[in-house]
Amino acid sequence: MDIKKTVRISASLLIIILIGYFYSAEVRKNWASLQDFKLNLNVFFLLVSLFFYLLSYLLDTYTWQVCIHRHLGRRELDFFQSIAVVNGSGLLKYLPGRIWTYTAQLLWLNKFNISKSLILYVNVLCIAGAMIVSLYLGVIYSAAYTDIMNTATITLAFAALIALNIIYISWNSLFMNKALAMASRILKREIHPIKGSKALLLFIQFMYACSWSLMGLGGYFLARGIGLDIAFTSIIALLASMSLSWLVGYLVILSPGGLGIREGIMLLMLNGVVNTQTALIFPILSRLMSLMAEALLGLVALSFGMKYNVFSIKKEPQ
Repeated sequence: MDIKKTVRISASLLIIILIGYFYSAEVRKNWASLQDFKLNLNVFFLLVSLFFYLLSYLLDTYTWQVCIHRHLGRRELDFFQSIAVVNGSGLLKYLPGRIWTYTAQLLWLNKFNISKSLILYVNVLCIAGAMIVSLYLGVIYSAAYTDIMNTATITLAFAALIALNIIYISWNSLFMNKALAMASRILKREIHPIKGSKALLLFIQFMYACSWSLMGLGGYFLARGIGLDIAFTSIIALLASMSLSWLVGYLVILSPGGLGIREGIMLLMLNGVVNTQTALIFPILSRLMSLMAEALLGLVALSFGMKYNVFSIKKEPQ
């Protein structure tokens, strides 16, 4: 076996084991509280939660589709085909690394004459938009629920984030095209420059703000759906924990799909904001609901992919 692959797999397992140990230690420490928890299923709330989760994922797909069409200058994919591409490739994120999702998109979209550089560029824009919104939510969470930073520090952090966001929006095309030019030299392949749109970048961030809000609502109804005692005023804490845990899980590429990382971050963020039962149980429930939503959309994506012949691979001329 390749040494790098062995190290990567070992590191992934070590991270998951450490998070598992931390989580199990918290469970043991609060076992008496967990024993008092009584499961009280509310099917209606659970269905509402699943609906919000699905809507959040579909909003992400729509954002991706809009970005593709804006840069192509034409409508190439309908929404069903976009679901096939985005939600079908999204199932591959649980494989180690982050390349499989994008590799699948590169292969499937080749037949639509969509360039590899554009596909990668759009994915970077969407990921960056989601990350920026997550950072804003993190500052709001720090201000509302913790004493980590005083008012002056929070104000400074928020101002710095806004300034960096303005720079990102204003000079996005310049930065991205320099990166593409560098990639072109390294790969020794011509990659055409891409003209960005400031309005599109703002649109992406707005859509991800809506998407995370839907996810937060889904989390609230999920907690209520099994009888966890949670006030509606705590929904921002749920939303911020779901968003920031996704961000950290995405950056830690050694953990497939952020497995373990996200649950640990959510536990840390919720501990002290909501009751112990909710802080321990909700992260696991949220992962299960996410898996269910992704699996359902994955099945739909496979159906649409086969119906619209999205998954066939265009053969390159000899």
